[in-house]
Amino acid sequence: MIAHEHRLRVYYADTDAGGVMYHAAYLNFAERARTEALRAAGLPHAQMQAEHGVIFMVRRAEIEYFRPARLDDVVVVRTVSAGCTAATVSLRQDFSADGVALAVASFVLVCVRPTLCVRPTPGGAEASARAARIPARWRSALG
Repeated sequence: MIAHEHRLRVYYADTDAGGVMYHAAYLNFAERARTEALRAAGLPHAQMQAEHGVIFMVRRAEIEYFRPARLDDVVVVRTVSAGCTAATVSLRQDFSADGVALAVASFVLVCVRPTLCVRPTPGGAEASARAARIPARWRSALG
């Protein structure tokens, strides 16, 4: 089971005119923290894609906000795996600054094998993905 903390500073680009972090910036912070959690566990995304031809995609995201992060705050994102099936992983991510809870998020990621589909449509090609089993090393670490 993965448990990891990642620190990120709130920059001006992450905030509105009042210096409050945009609600959508939490999604960016969460993605970076999840990536670093896998990297710290020795299971980077790039390796999973190179060795197995699969990637994780967000299937579901839910965020509850308690207090706003502000310009120059150092936000700690704690990522904990909350369970795993053959093709999905559930994660919880807690956001805090100076020990104060800011938000909590839960995510369901699905393991997919990306493909390029050629369809007789005006665009010609369309990217899609098919669900795939999570490789054993990743499933073991995330379960």
